[in-house]
Amino acid sequence: MRLRHQLFLISLLTLLIPWAGYLFIQELEQTLRQNQLTNLSQHAKLITEQLAKKSIELPEPSAKGHRPVYAFKLPAPIILDGYFDDWRAASQDLTPLKSATSELSVAYQAGVRGKHFYLFIKVATPETTYRNPGKRALQNSDHLLLKLATPQGGVIDTIASPIAPGPVDLLARSGTRRFIKDTSLRGYWQDTREGYQVELEIPLSRVKDGIGFAIVKASVNTNQQTWSGITPPEERRRLPAVIHRMSALESLIEPYHRDFTRISLIDNQHWVIAQIGQTNEEIYSAPWQQGEYESLAREILLSLFKAVLGQQKPADSEQQTAPGQRDNQAIRIALKNQSTTDWFHDPVNNQAIIAAAYPINITSANQNNRAVQGVILVEQTTDAIASLSDSAMVKLIAISFSVVLLIVFVLLGFSSLLSWRVTRLRNQIDSSISEDGRIRHEFLPSTTKDELGDLSRSFAAMHQEVTHYTEYLENFSRKLSHELKTPLAIVRSSIENLTLNEQLFIKEHFDEVSTYLQRADEGTKRLSLIIQSMSEASRLEKSIESTEKEIFNLTDVVLSTGEAFKGLLTQHHIDIQVSPEERPILGAPELIAQLMDKLVDNAKDFTQPGGKIVISLCTKGRDYLLSVSNEGPLLPKKMQREIFSSFISLRDEQQKEGHMGQGLVIVKLITEYHDGTVNAYNLKDESGVCFEVRLPV
Repeated sequence: MRLRHQLFLISLLTLLIPWAGYLFIQELEQTLRQNQLTNLSQHAKLITEQLAKKSIELPEPSAKGHRPVYAFKLPAPIILDGYFDDWRAASQDLTPLKSATSELSVAYQAGVRGKHFYLFIKVATPETTYRNPGKRALQNSDHLLLKLATPQGGVIDTIASPIAPGPVDLLARSGTRRFIKDTSLRGYWQDTREGYQVELEIPLSRVKDGIGFAIVKASVNTNQQTWSGITPPEERRRLPAVIHRMSALESLIEPYHRDFTRISLIDNQHWVIAQIGQTNEEIYSAPWQQGEYESLAREILLSLFKAVLGQQKPADSEQQTAPGQRDNQAIRIALKNQSTTDWFHDPVNNQAIIAAAYPINITSANQNNRAVQGVILVEQTTDAIASLSDSAMVKLIAISFSVVLLIVFVLLGFSSLLSWRVTRLRNQIDSSISEDGRIRHEFLPSTTKDELGDLSRSFAAMHQEVTHYTEYLENFSRKLSHELKTPLAIVRSSIENLTLNEQLFIKEHFDEVSTYLQRADEGTKRLSLIIQSMSEASRLEKSIESTEKEIFNLTDVVLSTGEAFKGLLTQHHIDIQVSPEERPILGAPELIAQLMDKLVDNAKDFTQPGGKIVISLCTKGRDYLLSVSNEGPLLPKKMQREIFSSFISLRDEQQKEGHMGQGLVIVKLITEYHDGTVNAYNLKDESGVCFEVRLPV
């Protein structure tokens, strides 16, 4: 693994910084939330204790078998026009009712404002039949049957059966067949595309004992009426109770209200009978939330960060109930006479809510016990804590990742600098010494005062020692030649003197002396040949370096030289395998001819008379391949690289006469002069050896 990659992986450890900060923020958020729960619990306890000191009455539980009608507190005045527009301010949906037929669908909503009770009924039916003014039978028309309970336990039936859309009179049944207009009730009947809508205004005092209604379709058979409502048309017993938020109770808990807090008084049937404040108010707004794109980017960033690291979320404790009812774990525990706190998710407003519930023991009407009659529920959103946490988290992410990126970039830059210096040092070392160990140029040491600088200076010192030793080896042949010339001259002159004055020797010992003289002369010639070869190699190397290059056709040189060998080497079969295509090359043609001369001469020495010598030239990729192969003994594998060194020869003693192993050295020098390479290998069929020269195009 490269150095920059290693440092990059190490720099990733800095990601622990935002992770540790995130854990701290989570712990801080949990602590703040717990403190908020403690404050809410104390606040709920205070409200409960104050209510217990006051004489208040809670509504009696509704009768079994009848679901109470919950009337929402209307925030705006209602105009009786049969439209739902005025009701939208309450932010409540209509409650659908069951129907025995698909031809009749009814939904309603009840509300309270001031001293009036309002009822909105939406009816979907394929056809609306209005009352015929000439007929008194109600079964022949669609009508609304409104039932109002009396304090004495009775039920008054009131009917709205208009002859056309618009304001409608409500007729109260006073006898078996007689109806009297009830002036305290007001209504409006409005046609719609799906059917019709009815809007009623009733004094609040008239519904405190119960209310019921049914939408009845026109029918010729009075025994089989089609209806839908909260009570059957024939119902004469106790009606569903009307439950609504009581102003008297709200006035008692209003002094304890705090900003951004919702205080609810809930009875033992989970109905909200008093409520002050809201939890869905805007609590905190970070400065960067002003821009749409900034807010979107912030949300995406927080979502990704929380998804990766995990986030503690509240459970969906609030259950879906009837309109006006509340049911969650805190309320259920408080109704068991235990105070509690909870953190849950409100699916209606999509908020995280913290709540404190405290049981209240208030003597209800007509009851003498002190059982749990209701619950004080104090709620707040965690928006402030969440916003503070998100604000801190965004700052943490921004600062942490800025620091992380800065550290990563600094480490990557530093690693790139180190990698560049190491690579430069490696390239400088590689380029200063050739593959065969020759010194190419001077090694320049680094001047930086660090470990890499010390390493560079150590390499420079070592390179200088190698340079001195290489120069010594390169001058060795010249010095050796100089040192051997003088003693050889003395030996030769002595032998010559002995030869000229052979008459001075005793005649019977002259043959023996002549033998010694002959051997001395042969040794002297051998030493002279060594010195001559070493001198020629040195002179040739200098002459090659001074030769100027030119562009010439390699094919012509190889063909002409090969044809010359055919005439000279008549005892061998010369095979020239060269295509006539032009092969331009930058170099010296006379050196190429000399290279071929050395290769062919070497092949001749190892080929029996009548043997085959192949000279070939071809193009392979961006190189020219010039090869000379011959039939004969194979080349030992360990000698395939050393064969091009000085004084290396595989000839026998007789063949070594006049050969000092300098021919292939000259071949290597000429090849390197042309920026090429040369190697030797045995033929695949093991019939001989091939010397291959690769020259760049």
